[in-house]
Amino acid sequence: MYIILHGECAKWKEEEYFMQVMDDIDFRILRTLQSKGNLNAADVSKHVGLSQSPVWRRIARMEEDGIIKDRPVILDPKKLGFETVVFVRIKLSAHGRQSIEEFAIKAAKVPEIQVVQLLMGEIDFRLRVIVRDLDHFYELMNRELVTLPGVQEIQSSVLLHEYKNTRALPV
Repeated sequence: MYIILHGECAKWKEEEYFMQVMDDIDFRILRTLQSKGNLNAADVSKHVGLSQSPVWRRIARMEEDGIIKDRPVILDPKKLGFETVVFVRIKLSAHGRQSIEEFAIKAAKVPEIQVVQLLMGEIDFRLRVIVRDLDHFYELMNRELVTLPGVQEIQSSVLLHEYKNTRALPV
């Protein structure tokens, strides 16, 4: 982003720009949307103490600026038959950029894999996998995970209970 200052062009970091143009009301809007993502501008306006039109404009601006990325529908996995979450740690046999990208692209295409994270340390990738049960995971591991490019080692842990799961930021 470039801003004209006294006839000169200066580049600002996006974070600095956002902190300059956002105020307390914007942060109240963000907190409200994070806690109740399905609210419309009229409902949000009641929570933040501002009329509907300015709230709608602020939300639209934050969406346009990329601060608000999405307001997804959250499904209940258990009601849809997905009872088991498995965290899979993958160590690759090669660590070149091409190997890492190839693995990440192929892993991201597997529907049961919800999260693909590249790590620094002994393990190269961490995957969050959701399956119906352990038989489903065993089938997925043999059909998909072991055939992903460059896999040298697979470790897995089954989630027993989740005490907190949020994507909300502490704004």
